[in-house]
Amino acid sequence: MRLVIQLCLILVLLCTMTASARDGREMSLVAGDSPRQNVPISLTWDGEAPDGLVYVIQPSTGNRYPATVRNGELVFIPEGAVPGAEHRYAVQVTDKPDDYVPKVVVEAQEEGAVLAVVIEDKHFTSFHVKHEFNKPFLWPVRGEGDISITRDWPMIESDRATDHVHHTSMWTAHGEYDNGNTWHMGTDASEQRINEVSYGSGDAYGWIALELSWLDADGAPKFDETREYRFYASPVNGRLMDTHITLNMNYGSVTLRDTKEAGMLAVRMHPDISDNAVITNAHGDVGESALWGKPSPWCDFSANLEVGWRGLSIFDHPDNPRHPTSWHVRNYGLMAANCFGYHDFKGAPYNEGLLPMEQGDMPLEAGESITFNYRVYVHSGDVEAAKVADRYADYATPPLVAWTD
Repeated sequence: MRLVIQLCLILVLLCTMTASARDGREMSLVAGDSPRQNVPISLTWDGEAPDGLVYVIQPSTGNRYPATVRNGELVFIPEGAVPGAEHRYAVQVTDKPDDYVPKVVVEAQEEGAVLAVVIEDKHFTSFHVKHEFNKPFLWPVRGEGDISITRDWPMIESDRATDHVHHTSMWTAHGEYDNGNTWHMGTDASEQRINEVSYGSGDAYGWIALELSWLDADGAPKFDETREYRFYASPVNGRLMDTHITLNMNYGSVTLRDTKEAGMLAVRMHPDISDNAVITNAHGDVGESALWGKPSPWCDFSANLEVGWRGLSIFDHPDNPRHPTSWHVRNYGLMAANCFGYHDFKGAPYNEGLLPMEQGDMPLEAGESITFNYRVYVHSGDVEAAKVADRYADYATPPLVAWTD
């Protein structure tokens, strides 16, 4: 027994020494060719996360950026980085004050039915775990000035934009996969069953992690999914959220069918925005008639409201299957990243020669996994003022960062 106690004390001492040794550790960041602004930076962190607060200091300016250490990774968000320049940073670990509150707080409400995300005292969104619908969703999604970016119906009563009841603010779904359909709702639809939920708060980001099973129309599981949302402590006029989705074929082979009714990430915009919508893609195409079904690294839905421009972009990661994705986007407010619906999309004359195949079926073998990553950018200003193209570059080709010791 005495030996066990001694070993435990030694382990505690080693962990403390390791955390202390990281205090002052330096890193180098090279911005690349494009201007960087509030871009999440990550690099590996060996060992356990320290008990105290972790900051990343820029000695040349004295600026201090809160960091989150989790799952062997350190993440921080510097204000900016000059193109072509090398920037130096150092780690600082401090004690938590008694009144410490993380910059991004994820907290359970309504007896765990809802997980609210609050960024520096401002409600950004809520994840709905227990509800009357067949899939989980994020609602509301708020921009600067507490402006609702996504639609409130059917979650609450409304007399505006009450079409397509299955468009629940922000969601992930597919309309046809071997006797399964989570895109729609009703008697012919199936369910995404949540098996496990975990969440946490932090200073660079907070997170919600899920384990789900996608069922077929008979209630049998067809495949499993792991999903994680990261909500960053970015400015209120440029909120950033990452979505990581991995589908695991744990019950046999499955084919994700060619259908426009799909979106590994989809949103339904608030009618205040869709009624005055300017829809833009990375090629500069504007409007549904010019970009529906067209492959593009990103798509943006914005409008000029009484308080100014507000909008939302979805970024398709370069490592995603069939990148750049096509977009199932409609003037009435739908925007979905859909790399499946080629049978429908190929009819558009502007898509001639752009789609990688005639049919968009995606067969997946038993035991296979497939991953999709997206970033959501909720911004003030139009596409140019919000520098959507630059923020996509931050995501697609982030700055190079490495420890220098």
